[in-house]
Amino acid sequence: MTLLGVGLKISLISVIYFIVSSLLTYLYPEFFVIRNVPYPIFVVIGVILLLLGLPMLIISGRAVTSGFKKGELVTTGIYSVVRNPIYAAWILFIAPGILVFFKSWLMLLTPIAAYISFKVFIREEYQYLRKHFGQTYLEYEAGVNELLPIPKSRRKK
Repeated sequence: MTLLGVGLKISLISVIYFIVSSLLTYLYPEFFVIRNVPYPIFVVIGVILLLLGLPMLIISGRAVTSGFKKGELVTTGIYSVVRNPIYAAWILFIAPGILVFFKSWLMLLTPIAAYISFKVFIREEYQYLRKHFGQTYLEYEAGVNELLPIPKSRRKK
């Protein structure tokens, strides 16, 4: 497993969907452009999403790069709240934050394509992490959400 994990596979699917949806929006704006919402609302939403996603991406990228170089599983900081903060930053905040500027509901579905590809390809990373870190990763996996940066309850079942 490389530092990029399955990110390139997820990105490829997302980019293909983005290109197709962009082309369709360009060719048929009457079907895909959202016209009944003032553009400044899209701008505000986009800026807020980017202000949430970019720091998350930078912080998690630095942490995982450091851990990867040392051969360590990163479970602290942002990784104590979400197992995949880089993917979360892109799927939940950055991609929607950029796409909202286009005012196309079809293009705004790109994060859904990214999420579906994430769910398909992330299994490879999980297999690697389970094999490489064993019980430590299994306990981490059980206690930390996959994509939503919301703490899981620490209650025993």
